[in-house]
Amino acid sequence: MAKADEKGIIGIVAVSHCGVAAEMICAAELITGPLEACRALTLQAGQPVEEMVKQLREAIKEVDRGRGVLILTDLFGGTPANISLSFLGPKVEVVCGMNLPMLIKLAGCRADSSLERVAAMVKEYGQRHISLASEVLARS
Repeated sequence: MAKADEKGIIGIVAVSHCGVAAEMICAAELITGPLEACRALTLQAGQPVEEMVKQLREAIKEVDRGRGVLILTDLFGGTPANISLSFLGPKVEVVCGMNLPMLIKLAGCRADSSLERVAAMVKEYGQRHISLASEVLARS
């Protein structure tokens, strides 16, 4: 991916249980190259909620380039999503159910659209790239 003007992109924070977020970003960067203004955050079992909130607040601040921040979480209703939802607002959007196609899409679409539009586009793109292999192969 060509490096976008870092001041003109929407920031990304991927939040998950265990190391899922970091590994997803690693896989995406293997395909797209470095993702600017992007950070992975792992929330640990037994970690105090206040510490989780503080870590997420710092991650948001780190990637914010003035156009907003998109938080991707692994699972709606899980702790990473619940903590992330406390930051939902005009400059922060949350998409739950993160997958690799979403991160790949984000590599190229964060400079040209609003946070709201990018969040909707990424959600739809992620859903569209879920396939049942036997159905796909039956069409061939």
